[in-house]
Amino acid sequence: MRNSIFWDVTVPRAMTIYANAIFVVLWVGFFIALAANREWLDVLWTWAQALPLVPKIIVWMFLLPIMVGLWVWESSWTVFGHLVGFSGIVVWTLVAVLNIFRVFR
Repeated sequence: MRNSIFWDVTVPRAMTIYANAIFVVLWVGFFIALAANREWLDVLWTWAQALPLVPKIIVWMFLLPIMVGLWVWESSWTVFGHLVGFSGIVVWTLVAVLNIFRVFR
């Protein structure tokens, strides 16, 4: 475990794969909920907003793209605003996911 290659190469690669897998699963779940039952998103947003301050900050920090997606969903924007908001946050997440290829070069 003292090998610098392990800490400099293996650990960042593993963490990148893990983080990207989590966000892919979360976005797939988000769009499944959007297609299947939109009330699930409302319940999730209500739950997240009802958290005490410190857990709410932690949830927002670790799940920022999903929380922004929920915020866009719950906003009173027009349909065009929702599409632009969702597109922006999904593209932002995809850019982060595509950076995984840079890690493996």
